Amino acid sequence: MQISPLTPSPAALAPSRLRSAPTPRRGGQVRRLLPLLLAVTWGSAAGQSSASADANAPQMLESITVNAYRTAETIGGSTKTDTPLLEVPQSVSVIEREEMDARGVSNLNEATRYTAGVLPESQGIDNRVDDLYIRGFDAGSFGTNVMLDGLRAPSDSNLSWNRSSFNTWNLERVEVLKGPSSVLYGQLAPGGMVNQVSKTPEAGQLQTLRFQLDAHGRHQTAFDLGGDSENEKLLWRLVGLYGDGDTQIKHTDHQQWFIAPSATLRFNDNRSRLTLLGMLQRDRGGSTFQFLPYEGTVIPAADGYLDHDTFLGEPDWNVYNRDIWTAGWQFEHQFNDNWKFNQNARHTHVDSLYRATVGNGVRGAPLTQLRTLVNGRTLNRRAVQGEGDSDAQTLDNRIEGKFATGAVSHTLLTGFDWQKTNWTFLRKAAQVSPTAIAIDIYNPVYTHYDFAPTLAPQMSTRETDEQVGLYLQDQMALGKWRFTLGGRQDWTRIDTLDRLTQRRTLTKNDAFTGRAGATYLFDNGLAPYLSYAESFQPTGGLKRDGSTFKPVTGTQWEAGLKYEPLGSDGMITLSTYELNQQNVLTADPENQGDEAYQVQTGKVRVRGVELEGRITPMRGLSVIGAVTRMSSKVVRNNDGYTGNRMTRVPEWMGALWLDYTVQGGPLAGLGMGGGVRYVDETYGDLANHLRIPSYTLFDAALRYDAGKVGNMRLNLALNASNLADKRYVATCTAATSCYYGTGRSVMATARLSW
Repeated sequence: MQISPLTPSPAALAPSRLRSAPTPRRGGQVRRLLPLLLAVTWGSAAGQSSASADANAPQMLESITVNAYRTAETIGGSTKTDTPLLEVPQSVSVIEREEMDARGVSNLNEATRYTAGVLPESQGIDNRVDDLYIRGFDAGSFGTNVMLDGLRAPSDSNLSWNRSSFNTWNLERVEVLKGPSSVLYGQLAPGGMVNQVSKTPEAGQLQTLRFQLDAHGRHQTAFDLGGDSENEKLLWRLVGLYGDGDTQIKHTDHQQWFIAPSATLRFNDNRSRLTLLGMLQRDRGGSTFQFLPYEGTVIPAADGYLDHDTFLGEPDWNVYNRDIWTAGWQFEHQFNDNWKFNQNARHTHVDSLYRATVGNGVRGAPLTQLRTLVNGRTLNRRAVQGEGDSDAQTLDNRIEGKFATGAVSHTLLTGFDWQKTNWTFLRKAAQVSPTAIAIDIYNPVYTHYDFAPTLAPQMSTRETDEQVGLYLQDQMALGKWRFTLGGRQDWTRIDTLDRLTQRRTLTKNDAFTGRAGATYLFDNGLAPYLSYAESFQPTGGLKRDGSTFKPVTGTQWEAGLKYEPLGSDGMITLSTYELNQQNVLTADPENQGDEAYQVQTGKVRVRGVELEGRITPMRGLSVIGAVTRMSSKVVRNNDGYTGNRMTRVPEWMGALWLDYTVQGGPLAGLGMGGGVRYVDETYGDLANHLRIPSYTLFDAALRYDAGKVGNMRLNLALNASNLADKRYVATCTAATSCYYGTGRSVMATARLSW
């Protein structure tokens, strides 16, 4: 039996390939081509022409993958250099394309389900955004901690619904960096960040066509095509998807399509490489994000609990439409064997329309006021509409050099980055009595009310956010020791105009962040490490005296032990850390009456231990395990929350995924996988009134490599998550704002490759 090599894409931040051999990719599948059929047909012909010139292609088609997937060996996002994972003094997780396909991943929340320290889908099922927490802090779309190819997605106000969320079919890998990463990226939450790495052209690439159909009747068709010139000076790739159909939530369908072309040019005797990337994505339909009452979800109401497909909006009103387009490049020039220059740049445009009918209630209500239903079944509602758009430019320039000073080898990185986002947001509320559009939560009868004529502006903002940063990093090797030192100076500017009052606020901040780490490499594969890192986040608003706030800052100490077994593929990481966030906004003790001024004397803390492994202990068996223990505390607070637990921070989380591929005999090529995930109880508010129960979920996968069908190879798969269809609450932010997690999801996939 021949083992198929893996083909990780070039990491966006470190363009050199992780492994040199091209490999077949695990793809997905769908039901029909629809508008993309012509593009697929044209690309397939080009791909076949290219493949015929590649003598290795037939051998790859004949091979059978021994393992479901292999673990990453290097990481680009953590250091912006091509550094082995074992040498990085930080806990990082890399989810490769092969793993995403084996587990049936369709979004970023699903990709991070088996990652220690990460709480995915932290605000329930939501097809609008990627919402996850890392080490107790928001690291998703609303926290603007999600990167694409090392460049930040557009950042808006936390009150804006205009967010980006990229389809994961166009991703080669997902990198989860835990702890502060401001030294290389600037303003970030202290818990960590996610870097999504796009698919880019590769020589000898397999052509893939994927068909999918899920249990809700939603179908998807996707393709991944590419080719190269005879001398491999020009490579191209075209990735696309079309999906349409119902979702878990009643009266809510979702249509999405995207197309992402890219091309790589090599010149100057292959010393220079330019990759051009573009993407256009469109979402149409409803939002799966549902505002549900605490009664009927966390605690029973008159008739018990609500089903998790309940829709309490208005079918004629609720909608989430969004358009995203990006255009950019990745450039690398190798001056010589030791010095090179990299530049990444991208423009991102996002515009959206969001309309929702939700429960009418108050936030932060004490437990005695959580019963907001009339007669235990009738919910008063309100209607809102939000329109937003943003344009973001990001640029990252860096020079990397390798040299030695005596016995110490250096990899020196110096860089300059710049990002600017212009965004607008208009929020309106319907001037309709909440009782006039009340609804029975157990037997919804929709009013089909036309809210448009009653809308009145609630918030109208135009803002420009800008950041400039200079950073320097030195990775040193002395014998078996590896040292990392880094520092960065940032300047930020937030220019906000309230278009309702014409009041303008200008906030300027600067911040220095640093990090240091050390790792020792034992010959037996053990690598203990110790690190310190800092973060900062600028914040808007004004103090009582009219001055602006300082950035919110974070610090973390982390110690850990990494182990790379010598006899098998994979890595196990044990880490412990203490993470503090300072300058947190809290109530001004001088407030009187209805005053709501704030001061920056708040502080929160998270202490944790994480154990995570991705390993292949034997041929055909892949194991992913993650255990997390966190202890969170509000250290200082003027709102009466001192000593309480932080929101959405479970004390325990655990996950285990096993995947086995039959190695020989008549069942060779048959793969089976199964997983279990546990999340301990959490709180949805700092007052610790909104208690969210723990939950346990089960996942499974079945796939079969059917071999060659004509000139193509056929792979079949069936993936299911939350097998028991467990009803569970992800979190609550108010008595009328609770959010169910994803119910049972079953997806059938057929993939053709050639």
